[in-house]
Amino acid sequence: MSEKFRVLISEPLSPRAEDILLAAEEVEVVNKPGIGREELLEIVKESDALIVRSATKVDEEILAAGDRLKVVARAGIGVDNIDLECASLRGILVVNAPDGNIITTAEHTIALMFALARKIPSAVRSVKEGRWERSKFVGSELSSKVLGVVGLGRVGSTVARLAGSLGMNVIAYDPFISDEAAEKRGVKPVSFDELLARSDYVTLHVPKTPETAGLIGAKEIAKMRPGSRIVNCARGGLLDEAAAAQALESGRLAGVALDVYEIEPPGEESRLVEREDVICTPHLGASTEEAQENVAISVAGQVLDYLRKGSVKNAVNLPALSAEDLERIGPYLDLTERLGSFLAQLAEGGPQSIEVTYGGPLENPMGPLSAAALKGLLGHFLSGARVNLVNGLLLAKERGIEVAATLRSEMPVYTDLIELKLRTAKGERSVAGTFIHNEEPRIVRIDQFSVDAVPEGYMLVITNDDRPGMIGSIGTLLGKHRINIAGMQLGRTRKNDKAVAILALDDSIPDEVMEEIRAIPNIFDANLVHL
Repeated sequence: MSEKFRVLISEPLSPRAEDILLAAEEVEVVNKPGIGREELLEIVKESDALIVRSATKVDEEILAAGDRLKVVARAGIGVDNIDLECASLRGILVVNAPDGNIITTAEHTIALMFALARKIPSAVRSVKEGRWERSKFVGSELSSKVLGVVGLGRVGSTVARLAGSLGMNVIAYDPFISDEAAEKRGVKPVSFDELLARSDYVTLHVPKTPETAGLIGAKEIAKMRPGSRIVNCARGGLLDEAAAAQALESGRLAGVALDVYEIEPPGEESRLVEREDVICTPHLGASTEEAQENVAISVAGQVLDYLRKGSVKNAVNLPALSAEDLERIGPYLDLTERLGSFLAQLAEGGPQSIEVTYGGPLENPMGPLSAAALKGLLGHFLSGARVNLVNGLLLAKERGIEVAATLRSEMPVYTDLIELKLRTAKGERSVAGTFIHNEEPRIVRIDQFSVDAVPEGYMLVITNDDRPGMIGSIGTLLGKHRINIAGMQLGRTRKNDKAVAILALDDSIPDEVMEEIRAIPNIFDANLVHL
C-alpha cells in the first residue's frame, strides 16, 4: 500500500471523527487535543490534513510549515482563526461545517428569549438565596409578540421558523434576500428602520464585518419600541454594549441577552454583565452534544472525501487551479468578477436573479464564469464576507437568487463576449465585457449603451439626457472639489435621447459630492464604482 494520509486533530473533537477517519485503511490519525504551537509546527510538516476548532490559529507560519498540507477543516462555522488568503495561495482547501450548529444556535436564541420574557435567571437566583418573590418576577408571553430577525441566513431562518411556531409575528431585514425568498421562509420582509420600530424582540444573525460592527447603537436603539429587548447569539460587536447599557439604565430597553461579546471573556469593566436585566452565557451557541458530534462527523467525512477522491463540499476558499487551467481561463474569471462587481454597484435593491451569457472559444466555461460573476456580485452585496468561486453559487441559492447560464456559439459584433444581466426589485441592469487585442479587458456595453471603458479603479457612471453642457457641468463640479478626471467614455442610443458617461477618476468621491452630482438637472442616475 502507498504511504498513508496523515490527519492531525489539534483540538478536542467528538470520538466519531476519529472513528470515521480510521475506518479508511489509507488514513493515519494523529489526535493531539491542546497541542502546543511548537509541536504543531513540527507535526504539521508531515500532515496531509489539519482539523481544528476555534482555538488553533492556522496562520501563515503554520500553513508554510505544512509542506504536505492539502486541507484544513474547521469543526464549526467561523474561520476567523484560519488565514484563508495564505491557504488559497498555497493551494490548501479550507472547509467548515456550516450546518452542524444551526439548530443548536437557533435553539439557544429562543432559550434566551424565553429567559428574558420570564426573568428566569433572576427568579432562579432568588429561590436559591431563600426568597419567595412571586410578584417580583411577573413576566410576559412570547406568543403574539413581534420578533425582528436581522439576517435570514441558515440560523436566522431557523429562528424565524421556531418563533413562528410559538405564535410570534416574525418580521425580518436582510437586504441580500429577495422579498419572495423571505416570504417563503414564512416571514414578512421590512426595512431596517421598520424592524426596529415594530419589534418587541430584535435578534441578530449576521456576520461581523466592518459594515455590521456596531449595527445596533444608540441611534438604532432610539428608533426601537420602548420596553423592547435585544438578543445577540451571532458575533460580538454587532451590538454597541455601552449604548445598550445606557438604554437599559434609562428604561428604553427592558432587557438584553448575550452569548457573544465585544471582548471575550467580558472584563470587569463591562457595564452589561453585572446588570439584573441582562442575561449572559459564555458563548454557548454551538455547545451541545449533538452539535459537537454533527460538526465532527461533517469535517471528518469532508477530509476523507477530499483526500481520497478530490471531492469538495462546504469549501470556504478557492482550491488551486492548475497552471494550464489558470492560463486558459484566469483572465476571463477576473473580467467576469469585475463585471459582477460593476453591476452590483450600479443596481438598486437586493438581487433576485443573474444571467451569465458567454460566446467565444472557451470550452465548458459556464460553471467557472457563473461562479466568478457571483463572486463579484455577492462580494459587494455581502461586503466583508468571504465570497469566492467555490461558495458563490451556494450563497446565491441560500439567498433565493436565481442563476442562469447561457453558452452561445457566437455573439453579435464580438467573437469573445461575456454579458451579465442582473434583476432586482427595482429593475434590470446589464453589462458586457470582452478583450481588445486578445488581452486587454474592456467594458463594451452598459444596458443599451455601447462604450469602451477599462474596468479598473474609480469610475463615475452617469445616465443623463443627451443635451449640450452635461459633461461640462459634471466636470466643473468635480473640479470645484479637486477631483481629477483621468479619462472619459461616452455612449448614447440616438441623438437627443439618453446618454451614458463613464469618467475614470484618480480618487473616490465623497457622499456629499455624489449628492451634488445627482442634483444636476437632467441626470437620471449617478453611481461611483470601484474595481
